[in-house]
Amino acid sequence: MRRWLSIALILSLTLALSACGRRNKTLATVGSSKITLGEFEDAYQPPMIPGDSAATLKGKTDLLDRMVEQKLLVNEAQSLGLDKDPKLVQDLEELKKNILLQELYRDEILNKAKPSDSEIKNFYKRLGKEVKASHILVKTEEEAKKIAKALKEGSDFKQLVPQSIDRGSAQRGGDLGWFGWGKMVEEFQSAVFSMKPGQISKPVKSAFGYHIIRVDSLRDAQVKPYEEMKDQIKQQLSFTKPRELANKYISKLKEGANIKIKNELLSSLAAKQTPPALPQASPEELKKTVITYNGGSWTVQKLFDNINRYMPGATDLSQSQRLKEQLEGIIVGDLLLARAKSKGLEQNPKIKAQLNKTKENMLAESVYKKGVERKVAIDPYQVKKYYQGNKKEFYQPLRAMVSIIAVPSKDQADELYQLLTKGADFAKLAREKSIDPSKSSGGVLRWIEENDEEFPELSKMAFNLTLNQPSRPFAYRNGFGIIKVSDKNKAKQRSFEESQREIEFKLKQAQEEVLFGDLMAGLKSKYPVKINQALLEKAEAAKAIEEK
Repeated sequence: MRRWLSIALILSLTLALSACGRRNKTLATVGSSKITLGEFEDAYQPPMIPGDSAATLKGKTDLLDRMVEQKLLVNEAQSLGLDKDPKLVQDLEELKKNILLQELYRDEILNKAKPSDSEIKNFYKRLGKEVKASHILVKTEEEAKKIAKALKEGSDFKQLVPQSIDRGSAQRGGDLGWFGWGKMVEEFQSAVFSMKPGQISKPVKSAFGYHIIRVDSLRDAQVKPYEEMKDQIKQQLSFTKPRELANKYISKLKEGANIKIKNELLSSLAAKQTPPALPQASPEELKKTVITYNGGSWTVQKLFDNINRYMPGATDLSQSQRLKEQLEGIIVGDLLLARAKSKGLEQNPKIKAQLNKTKENMLAESVYKKGVERKVAIDPYQVKKYYQGNKKEFYQPLRAMVSIIAVPSKDQADELYQLLTKGADFAKLAREKSIDPSKSSGGVLRWIEENDEEFPELSKMAFNLTLNQPSRPFAYRNGFGIIKVSDKNKAKQRSFEESQREIEFKLKQAQEEVLFGDLMAGLKSKYPVKINQALLEKAEAAKAIEEK
């Protein structure tokens, strides 16, 4: 047994190594850089409808041409030193941060957020009760504590409701109406369903702020059998559980960070500020530490840098509570990034490849802007001249906005026609009965022109209908259809003013194509391109493999 296991292991390793070696083969060299077979196969999507070998090879060649053009632009960007440009480096760091945080979210939240059978059953058990409640929502814990104290001392709940930042419920005296389990955020519903009628909560923190909740009444609720509800519950938990886990994760991170702001120093800076501009601080003040937390600290200079970067023109240093929330948000971002790096996500081959691809995209775009976009110049005279010489392009024929209900049989179509003539809602019937892809939009097909090439028979019928009149059932594709016309546009010659932007865009594209062709010709002479044609012919689409 062990012998066979060893042979199987050796074979699997051999296959893995040979596959890896195959992917690393050089498909094309562009100057000093290369395009591997693996890179190409990751990008290659074979045609939906397989064609002959010549057509397939052309598709591969076109893709490789685009990848070569990208490499040429990247080579030029590096030659020009654009990869050292401070703004590009900063933008890349920000994108790198976002990519790492997305991977951290997937790793720490999404991978743990799949609802278990027990969670679905526990959720179902909570559906038998509904509660009627009112609340007062405020931004800070201090405000909430003041309201709780006033209520404890005998103040009337409704008299304090105008302080609520939830303007919708505030207009109803704080009333949230009747709701069951799963309709509110976790912190709120956990508090509400643990209370009795007439009871008022202590401040309850959620992502929206701080709530003071009063339970007004409880009642039993009718619930469908578990088997009918479990898929719906699973879908709901799949949506809400990641958010709840993320909130708990961030709260725990903030609690462990021990974030402290030196309020005296902040107050002295606020006294010199004329918002929205930041105050003038002395060189000595800029070096002082204003924020500390486990894992780092900010000087006043770093505080100002982060405000200018993330909150430009929107910061009042005297609004200490609001400022604290904003700064904690930035610090949490740094803490999450540190967590992602500590987990080694930065070294994950998939992440490294994504970061490298992002960098190359940014470098290529910078050369394209420099060598193509910024050289485009649209001459108003040429725009006008184009319109005068190509007026037929801007003739708008008679058009009708058509909706359709398609069904397999004439009997079904006749039945639906009878319902429509009696005033049934066309869109509702389309969503419920139609087999056409347009059912998701209530049957809306598209604008149809006279003698429409895609729908010749349908277009003839459409222009004989009055608005919103259902047609009689007619043979449509492999079944039968009923259409209606909801709008019509008269045929007309579009004016120059109506066509100007379209012409400018067309001329801009034409100029860009010429400039880009010239740029590529120059770069190919500067960075020679060599392609392994035999390897290209053997290339296939990569299999989707989820990498950790």
